[in-house]
Amino acid sequence: MMLQIHGLYKNYGHKRALNGVDLEVARGETVVIMGPSGCGKSTTIRCINRLTEPDAGEVIVGGQLITGLDLPHLLEARRKIGFVFQHFNLIQRLSALDNVAMALRLHGMDVEEANGRAEIALGKVGLGHKLREKPNELSGGEQQRVGIARALALEPEIMLWDEPTASLDPILVGEVIEVMEELVSEGRTTMVIVTHELSFARRAADRIVFMDKGQIVESGPPEIVFEQPVSEIGRKYQSLLRH
Repeated sequence: MMLQIHGLYKNYGHKRALNGVDLEVARGETVVIMGPSGCGKSTTIRCINRLTEPDAGEVIVGGQLITGLDLPHLLEARRKIGFVFQHFNLIQRLSALDNVAMALRLHGMDVEEANGRAEIALGKVGLGHKLREKPNELSGGEQQRVGIARALALEPEIMLWDEPTASLDPILVGEVIEVMEELVSEGRTTMVIVTHELSFARRAADRIVFMDKGQIVESGPPEIVFEQPVSEIGRKYQSLLRH
């Protein structure tokens, strides 16, 4: 297994965000997590690389117990965990190339190699011609593609996506979805994707995971959970697809 989550709990004050989440993801598998706002899906994937610290439970990535690591070893472990944020998180004063290369340099790679890897990653997301542009010179979709390239450049074993199209104008969503589908089709990287994009989930996911109230309530292949759902959340998504 590439990812194992056992008994994950997280509270924010008196609100329980995660209530005993268990999830396993195989190497090369694409898992899409769906559910209503506030159900715990983003908290779940942010706990995987401890951007959010869980209150209890275990997260194991590639056989390594992430929840047991001190900070220096956690930072090293994050090299194999790519993360694409909802809100781009780009450095405005840096070019697209430097935004991508910066993550590599922080891990000790020399400038020339980091720039070369960054250029290749930007080419993969269709931005090989915009290496020198700064974020304010790029569209929202292009900025998100820089964010994807930044994660890809580390050549991670697993990619985590936290609602990568949620901050985009609807007209720009398609270009990011297209890049995501291309990466999924390559099948080399394990992916866990939080998204509300139903059509993408149906086409790209090996498995859909529905969450509600901090728990996983249903899991299975798209053709099963959308056509024959057993959970209330699954039935709500089924009705959306029929309208």
